[in-house]
Amino acid sequence: MRIFRTYKLALIAIIGLLLSGCAQIAVTGSADVDKAAFGARKKFAVVSIASIKNFKGDQGLGQMFTKNKNIPGMNTQPVINKLDQKIIHTLSSSKYITLLPEHKVLSSRAYRHTAEDDRTMKVLFMTETMDVANHYKYFSDKEKYARLARELHVDGVIGITMTFIISSGKGYVSVMGLSLGKKSYSAEASITAIAYNKKGEVIWKDSTLKEAEPGDTKAIVLIDTTDITDTDFVKFHPSAVDIGGKAVDVLLARFDDTMAGKKTSMFQSVK
Repeated sequence: MRIFRTYKLALIAIIGLLLSGCAQIAVTGSADVDKAAFGARKKFAVVSIASIKNFKGDQGLGQMFTKNKNIPGMNTQPVINKLDQKIIHTLSSSKYITLLPEHKVLSSRAYRHTAEDDRTMKVLFMTETMDVANHYKYFSDKEKYARLARELHVDGVIGITMTFIISSGKGYVSVMGLSLGKKSYSAEASITAIAYNKKGEVIWKDSTLKEAEPGDTKAIVLIDTTDITDTDFVKFHPSAVDIGGKAVDVLLARFDDTMAGKKTSMFQSVK
């Protein structure tokens, strides 16, 4: 059974990313945390870290007619592989979460013997293929999450899903059909967390997204041809890793604020 709540969160993040090229604020909803489920004495395990397989967003005209697997750097696997330790380290830094060490989770009999779910995620009418971080598995079935919580002897388990996008913005003047200026590109990242207790109840869910400073520009001289030329996805991998790490920090800050009794806004700054 697939968990619609996970898809809803991911959808919010994806829509926010697509809209963020036009606005600096995204609507993601407030952090939803069952405060009684967390605390210094409570133990948790991260059991799934994944990302939508391909970068979303800006592509050159030729790339639109090319299979994603044939576009260099389009696959997000190298990016999510570099973020799993950042995710673990950041979550471990919260005084409200005590994480079971990663090696104990991944090497446990319970984890090794739990079959992962199909590496796909449905968002509206689309089916997205997922990449999974080093040595992890992809889970979307709440019953598997609950069983893992019980068999790992923890109070809850956490699943993390990320999305990466390359967005572009134009800054130019146009006179009688002729353009002069530049087109800038930036990497964006969304992160969604969902946690379940031993009963399969959701005890934490939240999403956030961040946009890096423009990392590339293409000059427009007289005629804008930048929509024809290819997007250099490989060039944006370091920026995607960096902004992905910042998104993790924001996600945890929202969690900690909620645990401390502070309200988190349903509106988030993308920058």
